[in-house]
Amino acid sequence: MKKLLLLTAALASSLAAAAQQTQLKGKVLDEQGQPVPYANVGVPGAEPGTATNEAGEFSLRVTKLPQKLAVVSLGYAPTVLSVTSGAPVTITLKASTVALPEVKVRNPDQLAAELVKRAYAKLARHQKEEEFGQAFYRQKQRHNGRYTEFLDAFYDVRFDGQGINGWQLQQARYGSAAEDTGVDMSNFSAALRLIPVFDPKPSRRTVSVPLSPGSTEFFTFQLREVLENKGQETAVIEFSKRPGVDRFVPEGTLYIDFNTAALRRVDAQIPIEHLMAMQLRQGTTLDGQTMQLTVDFAPHRDSLSRLQSIRAEQQVVLRYRGQTDTTTINGNLFFYRYTAQPAGKGYKTTGVGYNDLKQASKKAYDPAFWRNQEVLRASPAEERVIRDLEKRKAFGAF
Repeated sequence: MKKLLLLTAALASSLAAAAQQTQLKGKVLDEQGQPVPYANVGVPGAEPGTATNEAGEFSLRVTKLPQKLAVVSLGYAPTVLSVTSGAPVTITLKASTVALPEVKVRNPDQLAAELVKRAYAKLARHQKEEEFGQAFYRQKQRHNGRYTEFLDAFYDVRFDGQGINGWQLQQARYGSAAEDTGVDMSNFSAALRLIPVFDPKPSRRTVSVPLSPGSTEFFTFQLREVLENKGQETAVIEFSKRPGVDRFVPEGTLYIDFNTAALRRVDAQIPIEHLMAMQLRQGTTLDGQTMQLTVDFAPHRDSLSRLQSIRAEQQVVLRYRGQTDTTTINGNLFFYRYTAQPAGKGYKTTGVGYNDLKQASKKAYDPAFWRNQEVLRASPAEERVIRDLEKRKAFGAF
């Protein structure tokens, strides 16, 4: 029989204020009518707001109507629209103009390497500048196509240019269904916290990253295109392992401001097999595993940028008794509010041993907290699952 668990930590929300707000729901599409996942949706000039889910859907609470909404996603023109009612809205984004490298510069790959060096130097100069904010994290796991784990969590977060270096759990809920095979990755959020954006002191024992000193010794860089949008230009730079290099090197794409060298996004395929060890049951073999990591940054203080979201997907393919056994884990964290440094607030260290579930198991489940959170962006299918679990009282016991 499936066993469903839900864990929760302390309630930290003003439900009365939330009840006075209007909840806006909608979908963000591209010009071909396809969903735009992970687009930022918020009130112009306010905090980040929320983000669309994998299906391009969003939910956002606003204090009044009519209200202007700003929608931003890398690779698309920013869009601002006025919403006059609480009816669901559909927003279409236009693609950014693309300029090919040979049109912009004579030596595109040389320019790409120089931009990477400048981006690293900028991050290194500001590496001791800590930032603070509040973030929402959702983790989902599928085993052979069926969902077997579901985790939501709210955090107070301390971070810098390298990534997250401390957080304090506000509240979390966790549901799981026991399986005889597959992979247990309940602490998958460690991958989002521990893989650095840049590395000022690279070591042969760790995975090298392109934003590090001497990166041209280990990586090749190719300027693929330049995204142009209302005067802002973003260089799209592909990176890969230089031939003959014996280090663990990811491959992927950097998005860097063409003029200021501010980092906009890192998209990488991580050689995860060199970062983790697996204990397999007798008769099980590992066919393969992959990890995709995407880190987005938002413009901040003139020519700087700051962490906005981290997404990761890992797929582990096992073979058990001659049958393929596939587990896919998705983790998505985004900041919905940036804050000043909180007075007297402590943050848990974010090493490998930090366990979210132990922290989350200390309090009982509070359904009202989850119904009134303005940044929750579950798809309709996920909302139905959550409501069904609540009706059956499947959440609430550890």
